[in-house]
Amino acid sequence: MIDVRDHKELQAVVLAMKRLEPTVKKSINAATRDTLNPVWKSLVAVNATSEFDSKLLVPGTRIAAGNPPRAVAASSVRGIGESKRLKPATDFWMAEFGGRSNKTSTYTRKSKNGGTHKVTRRTRAGLPQPIRKGRAVYPAFAEIAPRAVSLWTQIVILETHNAFEGKG
Repeated sequence: MIDVRDHKELQAVVLAMKRLEPTVKKSINAATRDTLNPVWKSLVAVNATSEFDSKLLVPGTRIAAGNPPRAVAASSVRGIGESKRLKPATDFWMAEFGGRSNKTSTYTRKSKNGGTHKVTRRTRAGLPQPIRKGRAVYPAFAEIAPRAVSLWTQIVILETHNAFEGKG
């Protein structure tokens, strides 16, 4: 994650954005979305190697323009799969970070004969192996972050220049 407070150059761009007129800000935000959205979406899609990753991480992937802009992934709240129980916005961690497959859940159920008995299941057996650095979104962001910061700075400067020249 890039923190604006760690870079004086980015602080200057953020301050410049605060001082601009709303019409100039609107054109900067539109240019930021138009330019960075396709690149960000394609990077996340390329890094999502399995169908499970693609279904959980790619929906809702976008650049949220603002001051500063944010890269968003897996923000969809629409359920996926046959049961629609998995929602990318809340269950993204399964695909991005995996889980321990030896985690168990014990519960009581009724048997066919009318009695009850305890059942122990490995509830995360189908998840990929755990990985701290992420599988798709984190590597994609590491790849796009320097380009995105540079491009956003250039867009702010260009749109501000165009506004002063009366071109925008």
